[in-house]
Amino acid sequence: MARVCSLFHSLVLVCSLLFASETLVFSRILEKSPPLVPGLSWNYYFPLACPTLEWIIRNNLEKAFKNNSGLAPGILRLFFHDCFANGCDASILLNAPDGNDEKSHPANIGIRQEALLAIEELRRVIYKQCLPLVSCSDILVVAAREAVRQMGGPDFDVPLGRKDSLTFDLDGPNNLPPPFFRTEQLLEVFGQRNFDATDVVALSGAHTYGRAHCSSLVNRTIESDPPIDPDFKNNLVATCPTPQSSNTVNLDVRTPAKFDNMYYINLLNRQGVFTSDQDLASHPQTKEIVNLFASNQKEFFDSFADAFVKVSQIDVITNRQGKGEIRDRCFVANKKVSVEAVAEEMMELAEAI
Repeated sequence: MARVCSLFHSLVLVCSLLFASETLVFSRILEKSPPLVPGLSWNYYFPLACPTLEWIIRNNLEKAFKNNSGLAPGILRLFFHDCFANGCDASILLNAPDGNDEKSHPANIGIRQEALLAIEELRRVIYKQCLPLVSCSDILVVAAREAVRQMGGPDFDVPLGRKDSLTFDLDGPNNLPPPFFRTEQLLEVFGQRNFDATDVVALSGAHTYGRAHCSSLVNRTIESDPPIDPDFKNNLVATCPTPQSSNTVNLDVRTPAKFDNMYYINLLNRQGVFTSDQDLASHPQTKEIVNLFASNQKEFFDSFADAFVKVSQIDVITNRQGKGEIRDRCFVANKKVSVEAVAEEMMELAEAI
């Protein structure tokens, strides 16, 4: 009995030291990161709910990205199109029986099916190890951070504690800025959500990898404002002779599968794929930021990390609002059940534990 007690006290001591260590780490994070929305936390799942959450996601995506490098920009786009459309609530993952959901909106053309499936697969693996304690919206945020980090981008912490929405909003994707926007329009749209010019230029740097569909870059094949390199334009026209072409174009002509600052060097060489990209290099409020990021990758990485955290907190649902849930499956909302059914499920869970 004495040995058991001694072992117990040793475990308590180790856990206390680990918790103290984590607390110091999170204190340093709080000092340098954007303020948190009430209800979110840097250590939401630590130490009890799911302390291995980020390791599980990181480990599983390492394998997935090796098999398909295009999955990373697909997940990052999924994250942004979820958050900026209607808040970071995983509403973009919800399927409608008739197919008329957020993914069917024209702004979401090209959302990768493998990115959607990757989030659901992560949920399945996480629930095996942590039970249904982690929301699909939190999984998507951590996966998007990994899609940046594992492809050469910055490593940074993300706050967690989101709940999933109960439904989707067909009009939500109307909030997404289209690729033909000029910088003035981008600054206005992002400014309405308290993002400044540095945030806009940094977030646009997500186009340092991934691909574009011909329908989204038709402006660049027929217009010369913003300026475009002639050879680059000829290549775009050859790849996308019509907006209906099913071909795709790499968003970064130099390092299309790597998250780095080459995107900004492309802009300085008038080789931005989207109008919204290239115009940043000449607008008076953004051109100096483009020059800075082109010459200093660390500045880009630091600014992108801060902007990412800000995006991840747009209109989140937390325990404080009490109107969200943790979905049993990412693609469908949970079925409403009776109090008796919940009590019975809790009894079964207690017996299993």
